[in-house]
Amino acid sequence: MRSWSNKVLSIRRVTQDNRGKKTAGVDGVKALSPKARLQLEGQLKITGKSRPTLRVWIPKPGKDEKRPLGIPTMKDRALQALLKHALEPEWEAHFEKNSYGFRPGRSCHDAIKQIKNAIQTKAKFVLDADIAKCFDKIDHLALLQKLGYTGKFRQQIKAWLKSGA
Repeated sequence: MRSWSNKVLSIRRVTQDNRGKKTAGVDGVKALSPKARLQLEGQLKITGKSRPTLRVWIPKPGKDEKRPLGIPTMKDRALQALLKHALEPEWEAHFEKNSYGFRPGRSCHDAIKQIKNAIQTKAKFVLDADIAKCFDKIDHLALLQKLGYTGKFRQQIKAWLKSGA
């Protein structure tokens, strides 16, 4: 979490590599100059606080419906990336080997291939879960307890969950 390399990599991912890099949060910051990116590196510390997200309604593909999109501030995005780099290796080791949703380096093609390999020898059940509106209704306290973190990590994750729009 204190690694300079992790901090600048996280800042690069959200300010240069990300497709939404020119999307401003509630702070109005759309792009950062190289000097501002270095200044942000000095500010990346877990404080247990979070700014609200900017709520934007975007159209669903092929439908007239719209869905909400929360856009965090540039600093919060960089801090989230920093925490992700620190926590992801630990959690990847705990996940089920045949779990494919929202996992780095895995796609639906990998899941289809695994299903094909599994059903070639004998019939099996395949479960597909629709998680529509799951994150709107998830119990934050239960999620925090499942994570098992205490101290600053827990405070920071809780702040992001409760930050509002």
